[in-house]
Order: sequence, then C-alpha cells, then structure tokens
Amino acid sequence: MAVYRVRAFQVAELPVPGWECFFGRNDTAFHTLAFHVWVIEGNGRTIVVDAGPPPDEADFEYLVKACQSIDPRSTMRRLAPLDAVFAQAGVRAESIDALLLTQTITYHTGGLVAELFPRARVYLARAGMLEFLLDNPGHPPREAYFTEETWRYLRRLAVEDRLVLAGGPAEVAEGVWFETTGGHHPGSAAVKVATAAGRLGILETAFLRENVEQELPIGVAEDAALCRQVIRRYRRECDLVLACHDPTIRERFAGGVVA
Repeated sequence: MAVYRVRAFQVAELPVPGWECFFGRNDTAFHTLAFHVWVIEGNGRTIVVDAGPPPDEADFEYLVKACQSIDPRSTMRRLAPLDAVFAQAGVRAESIDALLLTQTITYHTGGLVAELFPRARVYLARAGMLEFLLDNPGHPPREAYFTEETWRYLRRLAVEDRLVLAGGPAEVAEGVWFETTGGHHPGSAAVKVATAAGRLGILETAFLRENVEQELPIGVAEDAALCRQVIRRYRRECDLVLACHDPTIRERFAGGVVA
C-alpha cells in the first residue's frame, strides 16, 4: 500500500459566531475558522486538497461581503495566495496530478484557475454541482459557488475529460480516496489518505476539533443527523480525523506536517 506525506497550509481565516460551528448551542462568542490548502505527496503523485479563496481581488471582496451578510464582524482575511503556498511547499503547478475540492463554494474553489492547475484532474461532489445547476437555495448564493474564471475552466476540464463529479467514493490514487459526504451542504466532501501513521481523514462536514472529538454537528448543517453520522463513521474508519477549518492544526502539527 502506498503511503503519503500530508501538509496543511493556512491560506485564510474567518471569525464566525459559535452558533455556526456547534449544533444546538446558543453560542454568540466568535471562533476563528482556518482555510487550508493540503498538499499530499507520495508514490510519485502530488495531490492538492482545496484551492482556497479567489486570487482576483474583486471576487475575493464579493466573498468577504457574502460572509459579512451573516454578521458584519465575520470578515475573511487572506493570509497567503495559492502560488505562494506552492512555492513554500516546493510544488510546481504542472506537477499536480489531482485537485480534490471538499466544497463547491469559493472558499475552496476560488483558486481553481488554469495557470495553477494546468494538468490536474479535478474532483467535485456531483451533488454540489447539481445543486448549483438545478436548485437555488440562496445559501450560498449562486455567485459564491464558482468565480467566472473557474466556471470557464470547469468547462475546459470537462471537455478534456479532467473533471470528475463524484457520487460515491472515488479512488484518486492508490491509498487516496475522495468521497461526497453532504451534511453541511450537498457539495460537502471528505478525503482519506494512507500515511505512515495510519489512515488520515479530512472532513469538510466538521469545522473545528470539537466537532470531531464530541461528534457534534456544525451549527449550519443542512442535515445535522447526516453530519453526525459522517463524523462518527470517519472516526471509526480513520486513525486520525481532522476538521477542515480547525485553526489548531499548525499548532498541533509542527510546520503543518500532519503525517
């Protein structure tokens, strides 16, 4: 079985009220959500999980205002552009084999542009794409699923047979799996990775470490019961489960090297 090295790079942060993070709690204190780009390397493959917020400042400002529509104090802050993350990680854009997007929202999809992923195969939750195309729930607004540039690139990816709309679990490479989970949104997804320390799970259906350790659904889950089921299943199936937006990851794992 192939094993991989996994590193987390924080690219943005967003303070949100606790009721967004914890189901059934009247928590009005603010908690910081961290937005990460994960770099998985091994077995001759380079795989990236999530692309961070949009590099274009107008697109980023739209995302900031969308967050502030819930609470004016929820102001997203960019910490590092994606190209700087790749430079820090020692990753060349043309060496990336796959990009796995754990949510069809520009927090995660914004950096999906041709120059940063010129040959990658891109994985998305089919349910998230169908929601974008066929439904209009209003949360998030349609403009927040993809930027114009990303939407154009998705067409090119589809034409070139590099777009995977996953329903069930999809094997990206030996020891790396992408899975639609739902719970938060229909487009929520998760990743499992075989590492030397065991199987690692990365969950978008959980925001913070407390969600995982207490098996507590997030406060803005569209399906709280499903959210809880996903967290419990990943705890059974993985040796380590990390919440996608946990701001303590780089404190717990030196240099963001998770495994």
